[in-house]
Amino acid sequence: MQRRTGGSIRRQRGAAALVVTMLLVFAMLIVVAVANRNVVVEVRASANQYRSTQSFEAAEAGLEWALARLNDSTPIGDDCLPSGDPAARSYRDRFLRDDGAGFVAASWDDAGTPTPLQASCVRGESGWSCTCPAGGAALVADPAGDAIAPRFALQFANGARPGIVRAIATGCTRSGAACLASTNAGHEAAARVEVAFGLVPGLRAAPVAALTVRGNVDAGAGALGAHNRDSSSGGLAIQAGGSVAGNALRLGVPAGSPLEGAIASGDTQLAALDADRFFARWFGMDKAAWAAQPAATPLACSGNCSAAIGSAVAAGGRLVAIAGDASLDGPATLGSPERPIVLVVGGALRLRDAVTLHGVVFAGSIDWRDAAPISGALIRGAAIAEGTYSGEAAADFVHDTALLERLQRGSGSFARVNGSWKDF
Repeated sequence: MQRRTGGSIRRQRGAAALVVTMLLVFAMLIVVAVANRNVVVEVRASANQYRSTQSFEAAEAGLEWALARLNDSTPIGDDCLPSGDPAARSYRDRFLRDDGAGFVAASWDDAGTPTPLQASCVRGESGWSCTCPAGGAALVADPAGDAIAPRFALQFANGARPGIVRAIATGCTRSGAACLASTNAGHEAAARVEVAFGLVPGLRAAPVAALTVRGNVDAGAGALGAHNRDSSSGGLAIQAGGSVAGNALRLGVPAGSPLEGAIASGDTQLAALDADRFFARWFGMDKAAWAAQPAATPLACSGNCSAAIGSAVAAGGRLVAIAGDASLDGPATLGSPERPIVLVVGGALRLRDAVTLHGVVFAGSIDWRDAAPISGALIRGAAIAEGTYSGEAAADFVHDTALLERLQRGSGSFARVNGSWKDF
């Protein structure tokens, strides 16, 4: 029988240890490989989640940007920035149009196919860069380099009823994804979000009379003219909660209607309204809320406010609010038949000489003097006084139904319609 020497036993033990060590090393390599694979998967998942969140937030930013732009009356250029070009239009006027019943989405002719106008913005190191073309595709280049460059494309679609438009925003991480929610390029992401915007009109209800006064009307010896030749509105020229006095009133009524029906004085229901309800009857909210809406332009002016109001209107403003008293000295022309305005004066409104205004005037009280019969002093649309009307001006108040309808459907602020948000 052969005996094993000590060296042989040690060699066998060394070989066994080597095998065990190699097995352990191999097991460790497998563990490391699995762990590394999990890390790679988690990194990729995090990157995908990051890009997905970026694209979604870009789409949401597009909706907020569109709402802010719709309520900004400043004329803009093709770069979406304020423009001094007299022919420039506001974002709302570029991307929406009035079809006679309300706002609908504007479009451009793409090789014979009506295509909704789009605006597009991309974020680089220096901030957002945008394009708002009046026609054609919205093309904005990605910043140089391979860094993520969130962008969105924004367009409008017609709503279910007048006064409602749908805003559709598509966000993506780079233009390589074509900014389409159904398309991905490489590891880029895209998301589509839609919400309905509703118009809160600057004038909720049209006055039925050319001049509406909660208190008394005293035209003195002036040849005050009040005209309402629209039989559908009742043909009412002056509506007053108190008395109507004037030595030389000139009244315009629908053909065949008696002059006696042009004046409604002593209206107890009108006189009984408190100040807030009186204002809300036509505007649907109180004066503070109306002046605070995004589309309104608040002015603080003392003395003659004609120039300040004229500048606000020239800058695109259609809703102008003055908290205290105000004076308008002519000659001055404010608004137009195509773009009438609403002027709300919290205190007394004092008019002098030939002031011509197209739209609706609301004031705590109205006093008009020093306007000759042929001066052209005129408010076409309607005027409303919370207190009284006084003066001796040979001015004219003309009720214009078409102009009032244009204000109702075309002026005001857009707001999100509750429950209209969707991403599918």
